[in-house]
Amino acid sequence: MELLIRGREPRDAAAYQRLYSQPEVYQWTTQLPYPSLATWEKKFEKMDAEGFIAFVAEIDGTMVGELTLFVEHRPRTRHGISFGISVDPAFSGRGIGEQLIRTGIDYAFNWLGVQRVELEAFHDNHRALRLYQRIGFEHEGVRRKACLRNGEFHDIVVMSVLREEWVQ
Repeated sequence: MELLIRGREPRDAAAYQRLYSQPEVYQWTTQLPYPSLATWEKKFEKMDAEGFIAFVAEIDGTMVGELTLFVEHRPRTRHGISFGISVDPAFSGRGIGEQLIRTGIDYAFNWLGVQRVELEAFHDNHRALRLYQRIGFEHEGVRRKACLRNGEFHDIVVMSVLREEWVQ
């Protein structure tokens, strides 16, 4: 079982639909549950048009995770970039998320020339928050009651790593 990280292709829409249909995945995102294949195909078109960059993690030809870099277009803040990430729960704990994040950060700093990578995560996603801290992200603040999940509003933690802080 060798992990392959590659760029996202249009043919990946069905795999994204499968990944983001899992409650263990969508509960930790700001996306709505039960996305259709057509929804993902439209999202791919929009992401491509906006210049977003996505990476897919595969094992034996099966997508087991993804990371999307959200490129900033406003002139005064385009030195920063954010990302979203999800890993199939059946493959968690194998370092896939860390490899995706390291790939995304390397791409952002060394190919896009950004100076700051930021993320948002649910306050109670302890596993993800520990990973982000271990990789080098610093806690910046909390967006209180920022996202609705299962009928309740939850806080979102904001974290970042700066280029000069990044240790590969």
